[in-house]
Amino acid sequence: MWVDTDFIKRLPNLPSDVQKAAQIAVRKTNQWFRHITMTELGYELAIDNKAALRSRFKVYRQGGVRARLWVGIRDIGVHRLGKPVQQKEGVAVGERFFEKAFISPMNSSELLVFRRTGKHRSQIEMVQLDIADEAEEIIGSYQADLNRKFEEIFTREFHRLYST
Repeated sequence: MWVDTDFIKRLPNLPSDVQKAAQIAVRKTNQWFRHITMTELGYELAIDNKAALRSRFKVYRQGGVRARLWVGIRDIGVHRLGKPVQQKEGVAVGERFFEKAFISPMNSSELLVFRRTGKHRSQIEMVQLDIADEAEEIIGSYQADLNRKFEEIFTREFHRLYST
């Protein structure tokens, strides 16, 4: 009877392998979290252009077993929700309608949506959509899943290191 004992030779590397598996697991968990929250936020807000959200989710690697995901939750211009269409009473963008709004590029390459704030010609503001509440709710709902996903990925990566 023959027993494979080659794995014993690799045991002195155990602390560095645990560190390596943890680094990989943190990075992959952060990428998963970015993808799932960005997708769900896009679905919740009915945003056709997913690239509009991509710039609001930044992954920062901090070395070691730490990573950070920055999520921008400031208001988003409604022109990013889809193609704005001027109608008689306002502007339609995707599934939403904005009364008394108009479309103008205003020194931009994109068609932006504006609304007058006063009687004078210069009193206008860009129409924006508040996404903070939806983003915070979605991010908060994944807290338990985040820890479970890290454990799952860490276990898989650790087994992968010692299965060769």
